[in-house]
Order: sequence, then C-alpha cells, then structure tokens
Amino acid sequence: MISVEEQDRAEEQIVEQKEPVSFDTREYPIEVLINKFNAGEFVIPNYQREFVWEKDKVKMSRFIESALLDLPIPYLYFADEPETGKLEIVDGSQRLRTLVAFFSNKLILKNLEILTSLNGFMYSDLIKSRQRKFLNSTIRMIALSDKSDEDVRFMMFERINT
Repeated sequence: MISVEEQDRAEEQIVEQKEPVSFDTREYPIEVLINKFNAGEFVIPNYQREFVWEKDKVKMSRFIESALLDLPIPYLYFADEPETGKLEIVDGSQRLRTLVAFFSNKLILKNLEILTSLNGFMYSDLIKSRQRKFLNSTIRMIALSDKSDEDVRFMMFERINT
C-alpha cells in the first residue's frame, strides 16, 4: 500500500510539473492566421518538420476539403514568445502552411472524395462568397503561456505527435 508520505510527494510533483504548462484557448479566422503567417508573426522551431505535406497534394487537398465542409479541425498549438511577441508553432505547421498554400493559389485541389466538383480548383476559382466564408471560418488554438520553456514545448510536440 502507498503511504501518505508517498501520496504527498506524488501530489507535490504533479503540482510542480503542471505549473509550466499554463495555456489558454483562442479562436481565429483562417484569414487572420494566414495574415499572421505571411507577416512573419509565427516562428517554426527546429524540432518541427519541414513542410512535408507539400509533397502530398492529396493530403493537403483533403485538409482544405475538411475546412470547406466546416468539419472540426484539430487544435493548433502555439507558445507565446515573450521576447519577440511572436507565436512559436508547437503543432499544426503542416495545416497552417496548407492554408497559406491554398490561399496563395499554390495548391490545386485533387482527389477530393466529397467535393468532387472542386477537383482542379485553386482558391481563386471559388466564387467570391465562398472565398469569404473560407477566410471567415475559425480554427481553435491552444497557446502555451510564456512560462512554458523550450523543454515543455518540445514535450508537448512529442506527445501530440505520438
């Protein structure tokens, strides 16, 4: 049986280790995320992969299809950088870069299974009202506070991706 002292030590450790994982939830329109990305307000850390989805246009297309269908998009994870005011992308850089590529007409949709009439479309091929609806769609994000150091950020990245 576990002693009271062991329980107390375990509880202290939980409290101690939870402290640097302070966060809040935010929700931004896709347009804001794209603008922030293009303005250099996001930082992609070294532990992040290169833009590997770029080689998989079907995966990118299906992600855009999900956004157009208003399907739930997994949270993006960021960390506030107190020195620069920028946001470090902890998880979600592939999704964010895909949104930017589509908006910039660098992605031609292909192999869509639901919105099959959009195969061959770029962003600029959508009617203006659909472009606005796409840009106004929101994506939720979790932002780690500036208390979260690089080790905490990397731990989050590893745990989300395993």
